[in-house]
Amino acid sequence: MDTRTLLIRCAAVLTVGAALIHVGVSADHFREWWAAGLFFLVSAAAQLGWALWCWSRPSSRRVLLAGAGGSVALALVWAVSRTSGLPFGPGAGVAEPVGVADTVCVALEVLSAGLAVVGATAWAPIRLKGPSTPRRAAALTGAVAALTLVASGAAIAAPGHDHGAAEVAGASAGHSHADGTDGEGDDTDGDDTGATAHDHSDVPNLPDAASATPAQTAAAKDLLEKTIAATTAYRDPAAATKAGFDVQAAWDRKQKKLAALGTEARRKSPRTGAVHVPNEANRTDGKVLDPSAPETLVYRRNTDGKFTLIGVMFTAEKKAPPTSYQPYVRWHTHEACIGGGLKKLKPVNGVCADGTTLRTSGAMTHLWFVDSGQLAQAYAVKPPVKAMVAYQKSLP
Repeated sequence: MDTRTLLIRCAAVLTVGAALIHVGVSADHFREWWAAGLFFLVSAAAQLGWALWCWSRPSSRRVLLAGAGGSVALALVWAVSRTSGLPFGPGAGVAEPVGVADTVCVALEVLSAGLAVVGATAWAPIRLKGPSTPRRAAALTGAVAALTLVASGAAIAAPGHDHGAAEVAGASAGHSHADGTDGEGDDTDGDDTGATAHDHSDVPNLPDAASATPAQTAAAKDLLEKTIAATTAYRDPAAATKAGFDVQAAWDRKQKKLAALGTEARRKSPRTGAVHVPNEANRTDGKVLDPSAPETLVYRRNTDGKFTLIGVMFTAEKKAPPTSYQPYVRWHTHEACIGGGLKKLKPVNGVCADGTTLRTSGAMTHLWFVDSGQLAQAYAVKPPVKAMVAYQKSLP
C-alpha cells in the first residue's frame, strides 16, 4: 500500500459518506419537487460509482480529477442554494437555511476533493515504511471509514435535516406554541363521528396529495384561497387586534413564558419568532374550518419588530374534528403532563411523572399561506419556509 493509494481510498470513503446523506435526505426533496429528489439520487449514484471504481483499481488522473470536480460542483451548488437561492424550482430565488446534514455532506465532499487532487498529482509511489505498513494503512482507512459513517448517520438523524424549516420559520418542529395556544384549553371529548386527531409527532409532514381526487384537490385549494382572502386585512396587526386578535398581547405572553423557562429559552428567541394569536370569539362560535373566522392567526416577528402574517390555525373546540378537506387537512393534538408544581412536560412513553396528569389538547390543524400551486405545502405540519418566503415576495 503506497501513500497515493491510501489517499485515494480515503477519498472514496468520504464520498460514500456524502452519498449516504444524499440518499437519506432525498425523500424530503422529492416531497418538495420531484426534480430535486431525482438530482439527489443521481448524485448519490455517481458518487458511489466513483468511490467503488477508485477503491477497486488504480485510478487515472482523469478519474480522480473528475471525481474532485464533481464534489466541488456539488459544494458550489450548495453554496448558491444557501446564499442567493437556486434560480429555478419551487423555491427559486429563496435561500435555504443551513442544516446539519447539508453541512456535514459538503464537508465530506470538500475533503474528498482535496484528497483526490493530491492523489492525482502524487505520481511518485511513496511507500509507507516499516513491516507494519499493511496494518497501519488498514487502521487509517478504517478510522476514516468509521468517522465518516458516524458523521453521516448523525447528520441524517439530526432534527431538522429537512432544511431546518421549522427553525427558520420561528416555530419549533413540535409546534410547542409557547404563546399558550398549544392545548387550546380543552380535552378532546367530542363524538366519534369526526376525523381522528393524532399526536403531532405521528402525523406525516405533508399530506398524501397523490391519493386526492380532483374534487378534493379543488376543495383544498378553495379553502386556502378563501382563507387568504378573508384574512388579507390582518396583515396589518392593528386591524387584526381590532378584530379580536391581539397580536402584541400574544407576543408579550410568549415572552413571559420564555422568561419562565429560563435564560436559554430567552436566548433562542429574544426578539423574533412565530406567535400564535387566538381570537376568543372565534374559538367559541361553534364553527370549524371557517375561512372567515379562524380561531388563531400565526405571525412571524422579524428583528425590526414587524409582524408578518404567515398562516392560520383552525381548532375543533371540545369536539371531534370534521372529516372535510381530506386528505389535505390532518388534525393533530399535543400531550403534556401538568400539575405538581412542575413545568409542562412531555410524557415519557405515554406516562406522566407522579403528581402530574396527562392532558391531551383539542384537535388543531395549520394552513400556511403559500401560492396555491404549492398546495401540499399549505397543509404541511411544519412551516414550509421556502414556499412561504416565495409567497411573501409575490405580494404587492
